[in-house]
Formats: sequence, C-alpha cells, structure tokens
Amino acid sequence: MFQSFEVTSRPEQGPPRLAELRVELMREGLDGFLIPRADAHQGEYVSARDERLAWLTGFTGSAGFCAALINSAGVFIDGHYRTQVKSQVASDYTPVPWPEISLADWLVEQLPSGGEVGFDPWLHTVAQIEQTRTALTGTGVTLIPCDNLVDRIWAD
Repeated sequence: MFQSFEVTSRPEQGPPRLAELRVELMREGLDGFLIPRADAHQGEYVSARDERLAWLTGFTGSAGFCAALINSAGVFIDGHYRTQVKSQVASDYTPVPWPEISLADWLVEQLPSGGEVGFDPWLHTVAQIEQTRTALTGTGVTLIPCDNLVDRIWAD
C-alpha cells in the first residue's frame, strides 16, 4: 500500500450523482441514505471499488461519511479534513463538523417530521447503528437496512 498525491477529486461530478441517488431514494420510499468511507471489513484502507464516498461526493479524505437526503446532503468530517472538504465537494453538499454535530442530531434537524434513512448493513458496524438508533429514539427518524443505493447508480 502506498500513498498517492495525485488529485482524484472531481467536485463537478457530485451533483449529478447525488441527483441519481435521490431518484433511487424516491424509488425505495426512503428519505435518505448513509454513505460511509468503509468496506465490509471495516479496515483503514479501502479499495478503489469501495470508495463510494469519494465517488459520490468528491471527498477523498481517509475518514468521513455522507448522509444524503432528498433535500440536503451532509458530508461529516473531523477537524483534519475541514479545509480539504471545502475544495473537494460541490456546494450541493454541506460540510458537517463531526463529532461536534452528531449524525442523529443532524438527521433530526433535517427531518423534523421524521423519516426513514437507509443504510447498507455490510458497511456499518452493529455498534454504529445501535448508537445512532438509540440517539434517534422518539424522534420519528428511523434507520432502515437496505441494498446499497450507491452501488445501483455507480456504472463506471
């Protein structure tokens, strides 16, 4: 494994890809979908075929995730990536300082009437999902396991 300093981010590709994802959300009857920078093994290094976060948003940092909703999309990043994310994602995506703002708090703010947010159970740990579900208790926002919607639209 080696580090490459080649610029691979293409922010202009994010908005049309987000629009395609939103079509899939509506087809599935979901209000959102979670996109982590993770693979099924939860390792630090992710193969190119598993770089769903980078493909969808343009963000190439080694940690982060996106919550893509019908009317908004947040890219959650820690302090290491706050400058990088601004240069790599289009304005359709809102950088969210994480963990200062939790996923649960952001979802409740964005979905005040509640909603169903899908996630690929292969890409999240049981602890991650349980922690978020606990924080969402009583808010009307629920997490729903589903097929990976990014994989459906990722054609290249």
